Amino acid sequence: MALYVMLGNLKSEAFDTIDGIQERDEKLAHLVESLGGRIIGLYYMIGRYDFVLLFDMEEKENLVKFLAILGKHGSVRTETLETIPAEMFYRVTKGI
Repeated sequence: MALYVMLGNLKSEAFDTIDGIQERDEKLAHLVESLGGRIIGLYYMIGRYDFVLLFDMEEKENLVKFLAILGKHGSVRTETLETIPAEMFYRVTKGI
């Protein structure tokens, strides 16, 4: 599975119902799992981003579907990064 890092900001719509954020996060976990993924960690932050989500997703098509569903709801703005395992990086760059 590919590991992704999602950096996100809550829009004003999310703050309008902030008391329901735990329920939203549980729905998020169910959505990721229904698409064949797994949440590794979800952390709220102080600074440039409001949260970081670390997750695995098996199929790229399911990643696109996941991002489209998040975008459709419109309560968060995200930037998603695909990671490269260190072992792969070492193997590919060896001898360069």
